[in-house]
Amino acid sequence: MELAPPHLPRKTRLVIIGAGPHALTFVTHLLQKRAKMRSKLAVFDPSGRWMSRWRQQFAALEIPHLRSPAVHHPDPNAFGLRKFAESRSSELFAPYDLPGTKLFDDFCTDVISRWDLNNQVHQNAVTQIVPGVNCFRLHLQDGQSITAKPVVLATGGAKLQIPDWAPKFPACPVSCIAS
Repeated sequence: MELAPPHLPRKTRLVIIGAGPHALTFVTHLLQKRAKMRSKLAVFDPSGRWMSRWRQQFAALEIPHLRSPAVHHPDPNAFGLRKFAESRSSELFAPYDLPGTKLFDDFCTDVISRWDLNNQVHQNAVTQIVPGVNCFRLHLQDGQSITAKPVVLATGGAKLQIPDWAPKFPACPVSCIAS
C-alpha cells in the first residue's frame, strides 16, 4: 500500500534533512519530549522513505551486523531493541549483543510504525539553504521552497557540513524549537 505524500507547507517550525537512523532518532526523541512538534516538522529525503540509503548501503556491503551494541537505536526506550529481539536472540551477536542487520532494520520499521512516522518524509532534495531573519529558506529540487527556524542536517557521510555563513549565526537552543 503506497502512502500519500505529506502536504508541504510554505513554512514550518523545524526541518530535518535526511531520513536515516540519526534523523529517525532525533525525531522520536523530540516527539517523546514535545509531541505537539509532530505537525511542526518536515523531513526531506530524496527517497521519500526512512532508512532508504542505510538499507541500500548495508545490502550492497553485505554487512551482517551493526558495530554498535543493542542499546544504540532510534527508539527513546534504551531497552526497546532488546525487548523487540526477545524471540530473535540469535540475531544479537557476541560479545556485545550487536544487532544483526535484518533485526535492526525490522526494529526501525517497527519504531517508524509505532511513532506513526510512515507518512512523515517528503520525497525531495534540499538544494540550497539561505539564511534569513530568524529563519532559513530551503530551496527544493522540484522548485518549491519552505521556510523554517532550525534546520537539522542528518545527511550521513561522516563529513561535517557547515555552510560558510553558519558561524555568523548563534546556535539555536533546544527550547526555541518548541516555541
